[in-house]
Amino acid sequence: MPGVEYQEWWDAVCTVNDEASFRQLFNHFYTGLVRFAMELAASKEAAEEVVSDVFIQLWKNRGQEERIQHIKTYLYTAVRNRCHNYHRDAYKHQWQALDDVPEPSTDEIHPLLEYKEMKECINLAIASLSPQCRTIFRLVREEGFKYKEVAAILDISPRTVETQLVRATGRLRQALQQYNRHLQQLSPR
Repeated sequence: MPGVEYQEWWDAVCTVNDEASFRQLFNHFYTGLVRFAMELAASKEAAEEVVSDVFIQLWKNRGQEERIQHIKTYLYTAVRNRCHNYHRDAYKHQWQALDDVPEPSTDEIHPLLEYKEMKECINLAIASLSPQCRTIFRLVREEGFKYKEVAAILDISPRTVETQLVRATGRLRQALQQYNRHLQQLSPR
């Protein structure tokens, strides 16, 4: 059953203050939470700060009587709330870091360029989605959340999650079809 391992880590943190389990929990979720926070926060640095704050607060409150039952959902919900607080407290411009791509060899350039074009096409399609639709798409497709979990995290109905996901995949399908038509026009016959 997925999630049992990190729930066991959380139980160890709560019952015996197990720092190693907390470290495993942190390492397991950190990257995904930062990616999620970058959708909601302003920059990678702000997202990292938000996620770190959530984990610091989690450690401080580990001994509370009412134990968190679903740690993954709790973490994503806490990050969402912190991001909302971040925007409430200070307006920031959104920046997204570009991927560092190593220099290709000359025989790799053509496929790499096609890959980069396709990736750019997909990223543009994702960027053109509404903020809520983009967040839902990333939580379901990239982070592996179930519709009900996303609904709980974003405080919306599961039906809204499903509708937004259908819209997102439709937009991506259209973008890829346009990209394929573009490639067919460029290819020699």
